Amino acid sequence: MRTLALVCGMALVVLYSTVMAYDNQPGATPLDPPGYALLCAAVLALAWLPRRPEAALAVTAASTAALFAFGYAYAFWPAPVLIALFATIATGRRAAGWAGAAFLVAVPAVAAVMHPAVDNAVAVVIWALLVLVAAQPAEVSRARRAHTREVERRAAEAERTREEEALRRAQEERLRVARELHDITSHTVSVIALHAAVAAEAVARAGGPPEARDALAVIRDSSRQALTEMKSVLGVLRPDPRHPPPGVAQLPALARTAGLPVTLETSGEPRPLPPAVELAVYRVVQEALTNTIRHAGAARAAVTLAYEEAGVRVRIDDDGAGPPGPGGPAGEHGLTNGHGPAGGHGPAGGHGLAGMAERVEAAGGRLSAGAGPDGGFRVTAWLPA
Repeated sequence: MRTLALVCGMALVVLYSTVMAYDNQPGATPLDPPGYALLCAAVLALAWLPRRPEAALAVTAASTAALFAFGYAYAFWPAPVLIALFATIATGRRAAGWAGAAFLVAVPAVAAVMHPAVDNAVAVVIWALLVLVAAQPAEVSRARRAHTREVERRAAEAERTREEEALRRAQEERLRVARELHDITSHTVSVIALHAAVAAEAVARAGGPPEARDALAVIRDSSRQALTEMKSVLGVLRPDPRHPPPGVAQLPALARTAGLPVTLETSGEPRPLPPAVELAVYRVVQEALTNTIRHAGAARAAVTLAYEEAGVRVRIDDDGAGPPGPGGPAGEHGLTNGHGPAGGHGPAGGHGLAGMAERVEAAGGRLSAGAGPDGGFRVTAWLPA
């Protein structure tokens, strides 16, 4: 739109001023069809300014030189070539711009040499100053634009460097924590599991009390489960492409091995989720099913995964005993409305729902847990994705 307005405005100014100039320049060549054609070419060439300013400069310079050579009345017909000259240099085409400027000064200078006169020399000097007045501000504009681009580039580079440094430091911290878990905690838990197994066998051979055998079996199984969970944590802290952390794709297998009938339904258009969200969804379902088996006395459970526009929602329902009273057996269900634990933490003193809430909040989501609409217990988590 701006280019169209420029072309129309220049056409009006150039044609009107050239026609009116004959009143003061009776000796000039009358404006004939070739003259009109040259004026139109000089004006219409401005339409190339946004994409090809050097082409606009070439056409306007040629038209202006022809108008000068044929002796048409002096008017505002040099304006288009000065505009094209400014645009060419300002957009960084310095070679083409200064070549055009030299051509514009050379044409009248050659004519002044061929026809020596004071008026001609003065006219050449004035014209050269006009060309310089158009070219020099264009250089300033070009330099300012180049400086602005360089400042923006450096700012973007600095921001990218800061982000890369932050990511590098975060990765180093994750690797440090992974090493600590692997070198210290994993070793300690492995020793506990090994000695618990040996002790259980020794008690069994000695005919010891069943309570001791059961307690040692619990210690052995819990230690092995802790090692398995720790390997998953290490996989998050130190990702291994051969063993990616669990996510939505592993939910069907989790439902099949849950220890009770579990139905899994998915709604919405499935899409890739961020790794943190994938892992959070899996852990919420895993912990909710674990609580259902251990504490709710449920016969079945249902998992619903819904892909929404701004995130993903996962819901786990069971037909168990529902929320416990104070000191009830299902203390793992003591979290309500996603705010924190309310009541006990279950027989083993675990922090299942509180841990779920922390994991979901860390991923930017929210979690709620409480009585289901048809009895039983419901856990719902929403995570942005």
